[in-house]
Amino acid sequence: MIKLGDRTFVSYITEKRVKVVALDERTGKLYINDEYKGRCDLDFILNKIKELELQEENRRWLFEDERKLYNELSEIIKNQIISSNSE
Repeated sequence: MIKLGDRTFVSYITEKRVKVVALDERTGKLYINDEYKGRCDLDFILNKIKELELQEENRRWLFEDERKLYNELSEIIKNQIISSNSE
């Protein structure tokens, strides 16, 4: 999450732009892709955004690990010699 100035917070979660504009120390306005969604509890929404960012980061690492594993297994399968002798 990026803090712009002292009242605006921006993040990108699942390819959506999430913006929170603080009205005061307790309340904010929530925008998703620049569409106003309503007022929210500032501390609650900022904590939720942090949680979602962490979940997305963990998913991204999981995807990278799966892709790496797939590539390694693909190489093993390509280089594997299959014997014609039955056991």
